[in-house]
Amino acid sequence: MFVIFILLWIISILLIYANPKEYWAWCASLCLLFNGFGELAAVIGQDFIPFIQGYGNEKLVWVGRILKAIADIFHHYFATYLFLVFVLLFTNFLNIQMKLAVKKAIVGILLLPSIIMLFAYPIIPDFKPNYSVLSCWVSVYTILANIILILSVIKERDDYTKTQKIHTTLLALPSTICILWTSYISVALGYRKIWPINVWVIVCEFILFLVLCIKYGILGVKVKIERINIDNNIDSAIGGMRIVSHAIKNEVSTISLCVETIMCVEETSPGMENKLSIIKNSCKNLLEFTKKLNELKLYKMNLKPCLLSEIISKVINQVAPSICEKNIQIINASKIDVTMLIDPVHVSEVLKNLIINAIDAIREEGIIQVNTEYINNKKVCITVSDNGIGIPKDYINKVMTPFFSTKKGKNNYGLGLSYCFKVMKSHNGSLQIKSKENQGTDICMIFPVNKVVHVYSKSLPQTKNYNI
Repeated sequence: MFVIFILLWIISILLIYANPKEYWAWCASLCLLFNGFGELAAVIGQDFIPFIQGYGNEKLVWVGRILKAIADIFHHYFATYLFLVFVLLFTNFLNIQMKLAVKKAIVGILLLPSIIMLFAYPIIPDFKPNYSVLSCWVSVYTILANIILILSVIKERDDYTKTQKIHTTLLALPSTICILWTSYISVALGYRKIWPINVWVIVCEFILFLVLCIKYGILGVKVKIERINIDNNIDSAIGGMRIVSHAIKNEVSTISLCVETIMCVEETSPGMENKLSIIKNSCKNLLEFTKKLNELKLYKMNLKPCLLSEIISKVINQVAPSICEKNIQIINASKIDVTMLIDPVHVSEVLKNLIINAIDAIREEGIIQVNTEYINNKKVCITVSDNGIGIPKDYINKVMTPFFSTKKGKNNYGLGLSYCFKVMKSHNGSLQIKSKENQGTDICMIFPVNKVVHVYSKSLPQTKNYNI
């Protein structure tokens, strides 16, 4: 019995560790913590108090009863409330057109049954609530939360988010309905010895949680654990990259000087000046990039307001020479245009890496789309999509590991996506990859919406088309 509430608390700690800034994670963690108190109350009542009574120490017995009552209060009065609030936040159910004060008021009103029960029924000498009353509102909260979860799965259009919600529903629905019966309704009906079934329910829940974490990732846990290893590997890789940065800087400075000499002295053929300008800009960006290597390890970003459409256009112009031997169309199909607080050098380099990867993935001809859009009004996503060869399913979880590469060329070192991952994390964002072999790849640069300084348009009037 003692191990059971420890299992719930382990899941609780993992959720907070994986999502420290998410309110829904704190609610889910507290819900599991308080459900664990229910098992702790059973341990105190069945083992601790009888043990103390054997010594005849009435003060310790009284303390044990108080501790049991407090644990029961956490479990019976507040765990279900926290589960409902978690579902409301996790599914963005309250993300509707109403004032923040109204949303907070709704969350506060939902707490009223718990507060009323707390003051209506005494806990001394024993915890004895009216289980008929308790079961009524707990049943409503539990069923309502599960209905909201199911509806959010049905209405979700994003494949990745939908999968996460399905896994969360599979974990929450059976366990909460079972606990509703064993801990509340059955007790109200007079069957007080059914609750030990909770032991097996919690064991099954913990096993399912581990399986989902290992195979898919649930509620961010798997992603966070993997990223710790990626961070360490990237730091080691950056340490080695610094060694060559000085040599790169010297060579680029020489190339840039030669370009300036040609542009000032020599007569150039039509179109040559534009190509020389591209070379000069690329040299400038590369010099900036080598300077940034020393800052990257310390997660330092030079944030400034930047218009995304300008960055996208500039990067597409820079990669133009890379597709001169292929029939590739690059399209800026952005639905929004925003100014964001970002590091323009690093973000441009990330976008360039993603487009170059897309070019490499297309054998002869194809289409690359760059699309900027909102995700649930909480994130801004720049997606680079191609219809190339795709990434094998077994490699999806490995491509951001330093020195791992699916490319066979001798100049591919497997550092591009590792660097991209590091930059996005330094912006409090993330990098998401969706790919199917022989169908194409979508890679999303996801920024939190608090990076947005100004929105110029929700939907651009025209699609910008670049035929290179």
